Formats: sequence, C-alpha cells, structure tokens
Amino acid sequence: MTRKRRTASRALSYGLLAVAVAVVVFPLIWMLGTAVKPNGQILDLRASLWPSQFEWGNIVRAWNSAPFARWYLNSVIFSVSATLGQITSGLLAGYAFAMFEFRAKRLLFYLLLCGLMVPFTTVIVPVVQLLADFHWLNSYQGLILPNIAFALGAFLFRQFFFGVPLELGEAARVDGASEWRVFYRVYVPLARPVIAALGIIAFLMNWNNFLFPLIVVNTTSMEVVSQGLSVFQTQFSTNYDLIMSAALIAIVPILLVAIAAQRQIIEGISLGAIQ
Repeated sequence: MTRKRRTASRALSYGLLAVAVAVVVFPLIWMLGTAVKPNGQILDLRASLWPSQFEWGNIVRAWNSAPFARWYLNSVIFSVSATLGQITSGLLAGYAFAMFEFRAKRLLFYLLLCGLMVPFTTVIVPVVQLLADFHWLNSYQGLILPNIAFALGAFLFRQFFFGVPLELGEAARVDGASEWRVFYRVYVPLARPVIAALGIIAFLMNWNNFLFPLIVVNTTSMEVVSQGLSVFQTQFSTNYDLIMSAALIAIVPILLVAIAAQRQIIEGISLGAIQ
C-alpha cells in the first residue's frame, strides 16, 4: 500500500511539473511560430500553431524596421551597469548588516525588507521628478542610478554572510588587514555563488524592465529593447508578425543567459536563503 501511494505521489508530482512546463514553454513556442508565419495565417483560427510556410524574412524586416542595434547597445549598457551596481550595493549592505553592530540595526533591516513589498510604481513619480531636477532624463545615469539599490541583494548577502565563520575575518585582522581588505579579499570570494545567481537574476530583471525606461526616456536614440517593441503597434493597426519577430530578437540574450546559468541561479538562491 505504501509503495502504491509513493508511486501515485510521484506520478502526481511529475504530472504537475509537466503542466507547469507546458504553461511556461507554450508562449515561447507560440511566439516562435507566429514570428515566422505569413501575416495572413496569424489571425486565421483554422491555421495550425506551427506554420506551414516559414517566413524567415519577418525577422530581417523587424530588425531593419527599427534601430535595434542602438536599442541593444542601450539595453546592454543599462542592464550590465545596473546589475554591477546592484551586486556592489547588495554586498556592502549585506556585509554591514551581518558583520557590524550599530544602532537601529534591526529596524533598518526591517525597513529594507519593507522595500521588497513596496511596488516601484508608488515611488516612481518623485523619482522621475528628482531626475528631472538633476537634468538626468534621457540619459544613462538617469536609467542606471535609481536602479542600483536592490533590497533583495542585501537580504541574500546578509543571509550568506551570517553563515560564514567569523574566525576567517578575525585571522585576517590579526595579520594586519584593514576592514576593507578583509571584505574584498576574504568574504567576497566566498560569496561568488550568490554573486553569480544574483547577477543573473538582476540582469534578467533589468533587461526586461519596461516601465521605468518608458517614463525616463522619450527619445529614440536612448530607448532600450523593451521599449522599442511598441513601434510595431500603432493606434489603428498592429503588425503581429513583426511584433513577434522583434520579441524573438529581444529575448534571445536573456533566454541564453537563463538556460546557461540555471544551475547557478538555483544554487546561489538556495545557499543565500538557507545560510
């Protein structure tokens, strides 16, 4: 009886996983099929999910219809710079909360956690007003600097540093190392799995960020890829074939990163959370 229950439980688990995978993968398959379909088959309910005739020229047309090279450059600069800033700020904040004792430490940490529960849309108006006062709209610094603070990074690094033996830092201090040297020579190398996982997650979030660049940037030369997809949809018409082709172009980098680094994501998040 126990063996039958175990088999049934395993079958149920696999079934639920299969359903979850189908839910995640189906939109990607539909996007890929739509991107290479003739425009007349996209809204035809009798047409199959996979095209009978592949229109690979849709991807070329989408690339040539907009300055994708410039948008890619802007997205890379924004995503990489913001990710590096988020990792740096998370490392410093997590190390401080884990290793130092100071007044209102617990209160400040709880306020930091509250930041995870506050939607960014609630503070976007004062942030944009501040950027306007600094004349940072339509600029890289206006895109990057407001995204450097990352509460999730500080939380994960704090949890990780709590599990690291204090004796490692004390031994380095006895040898005459400064606090800064202890930080980046002893503790930062130990945190590489969390750095890798957080870096990948932050990069994916920044690459897919749409709302903030949409408000901060209003010139074509400074737009990122996520904004540029809107040029294929007008008030009176929508080019579904070009939109899906452009979306396919936009997700290639993050899809490759997610597939190549899925193990680092799981290991880093587990390590930071458990410790």
